[in-house]
Amino acid sequence: MTDRYADDEPLIPDWAGPAYLVVSLITSVIYFGLDNFTASTSGLLVIAKTLSVVLLAAYAGFSRAPLLTLALLASAGGDFALALSPPAREAGIAFFAAAHIVYAVIFALAIWRGGWRRAGLVIAAGLAVFGVVMLLWLRPGMGELAGPASAYLGIILAMAMLAGFVKGPRLIVIGALVFIASDAIIAARWFGGALQPEGFDWPAAMIWILYYGAQVALALGIVRMKRAGAKA
Repeated sequence: MTDRYADDEPLIPDWAGPAYLVVSLITSVIYFGLDNFTASTSGLLVIAKTLSVVLLAAYAGFSRAPLLTLALLASAGGDFALALSPPAREAGIAFFAAAHIVYAVIFALAIWRGGWRRAGLVIAAGLAVFGVVMLLWLRPGMGELAGPASAYLGIILAMAMLAGFVKGPRLIVIGALVFIASDAIIAARWFGGALQPEGFDWPAAMIWILYYGAQVALALGIVRMKRAGAKA
């Protein structure tokens, strides 16, 4: 008996993932413009910011990368929490910590399956020094968020260290390091009283550029790694 479905299109067509990636990029540009160059209402900002990463999660889902999808959805939850007025900082920290834990699981599984990159030792050492310096500088200003913020710092550093050991696309470690750069600016503003310019708020603009760029780099790198592993 012949299978009458054998020649049908797959349930998830190959073009679906890239299509959602393109729409996510467009949405991220819209958010950037609304946030930096208009007096847009907070509701529109929350929707545009969150939707940018939700669409990245759709890209991951249609690219058959479920753990990446979960990490991006958790990140979207963090974006929503921090975009509120006033921002729900504890919830945002919790959502992003969950996202980094999922990313860490992805990288740990990749290392277990494919081995580790020796250059990761240098990256891990540099991140450890960076983490100590940041903690010593910012902890006095953390107040009641000292516990969650310190734990978050440890989690994101562990995620980036694991990314450095992954034998995969360089986009993975680049994305992880750029993510840390984005969060370092946020931490400096929140807890160090730094980077608060008069006039155009360029640090806020840089936070979004770095953060969204990091998420795109991680998403592309992980999807490429997954496809390379499937072909091997």
